[in-house]
Amino acid sequence: MANGSPMSSHNQARSPSSASPTKLCSKTYKKASQLYLTRRLPEALASLQPIITPSAPQEDQHTNGDSSTPVAPIATAASTWRIKVWNLYITLLSAIVDLGAEEGKKQFGQKEWKGIASQVREGGIWETVVEVGYQNREGSVDAEVVYNLATLLLTHSSSQSLNQQRLETYLSSYGQPNLDLADRLQDAANDFQQRPMPTSGADTPKDLTSRVRIIELFTLHVLPRNDEWEYATEFINLSEVLDEERKDLFLQTLEGLKEEKERGEMRAAELQRSKDEELERQREDERREAEEAATAAARSQSNGHKRNTSEVDYGIEKSRPQNSPKGKGGISTDKSPNGKSTQRTTLSSSGSKNVKKNDKVQPRGRPSQAVTTALRNLFRHIIQTVSGNPMSLVRTLLFVIGILMAMTRQDVRERVRRVTDSAWQKVKGTVGMGVKVSYI
Repeated sequence: MANGSPMSSHNQARSPSSASPTKLCSKTYKKASQLYLTRRLPEALASLQPIITPSAPQEDQHTNGDSSTPVAPIATAASTWRIKVWNLYITLLSAIVDLGAEEGKKQFGQKEWKGIASQVREGGIWETVVEVGYQNREGSVDAEVVYNLATLLLTHSSSQSLNQQRLETYLSSYGQPNLDLADRLQDAANDFQQRPMPTSGADTPKDLTSRVRIIELFTLHVLPRNDEWEYATEFINLSEVLDEERKDLFLQTLEGLKEEKERGEMRAAELQRSKDEELERQREDERREAEEAATAAARSQSNGHKRNTSEVDYGIEKSRPQNSPKGKGGISTDKSPNGKSTQRTTLSSSGSKNVKKNDKVQPRGRPSQAVTTALRNLFRHIIQTVSGNPMSLVRTLLFVIGILMAMTRQDVRERVRRVTDSAWQKVKGTVGMGVKVSYI
């Protein structure tokens, strides 16, 4: 009786074991799907973790006296619920990555969100599904799960090399019979322990449809992303799953994708060429403007230099034309062929009167303008002289200061006054004699 009690308890523990993973997966799936639909992503992920995480084996789970490796409940569940759980898990991870860094940090924390995003973008999720759910058997993964995994990597992974490698491994091992006797005995033992494995190949129309979808994703999306156009064409032509109609359709689609990519590259190259030409045009305009500015500055500097070195014009005509020189009293001097000079009177008395009248008729503005020009030229000459020889200004100031200091002395002022009075008396006498002479 004592020996029978452990056996009976062992049988009672094993009897419900076949149904418990499926029931647990179905219950967890319903709860997690509701949480996902209400956008409670952290709670949905937490509810899925227990059934996709390997747990330590119980004492009753042994094979030939050896303890088996930890197995997650999802690995021993029915195929229907296994596919649903994995597809929900993959969709949930995609939604979490789509949150972005800021929102992901708010809901999951920075470290956890980065870990999830890295697992998805680097393809670690594929290895997790194969290892946890299918005991490292790549070809035994359900076709719908493979399709969703490939779509996840196609959406979030920058490089499709790992995606191509995983799909090649799956397509090459999918549906192949297991010829290893030891593995087949192990599979039989697992089946006896209610660990069903997925069917292989295209055993049902649903499996065939899923396999065709995987080939379509592989040849029309993944391989073109890796620029494997010839490989994709060859794979479609040699595929045993695709019929002739699907092959033609796939090849036409592939050719259209290739042409579209080439047109896009041409448009991008043309756009880049236009940008380069516009940039070169702007640089040329800037270079031309800089050269014009430099030329204008050089011309202005040259004109200023010539003006400074030229003879200063005070508004007074210093020389007359060489062809008609005039002497005193309105007499012009001409040279005869023999070299002697002859004089002739150019102005008569009446002519001189006319000249005087014309001088009176001159406009009033000209003298003031001449005076203004003379003063301006004088000031300019003074400025140039001072700027060229600063000591002259110092000497001038010293001279003026000396005069002022001298004028402050009484005897100097008296002497200046006597000299001024004497000069003024001489001027008055000269003017009086001129009046008398003109009267006579």
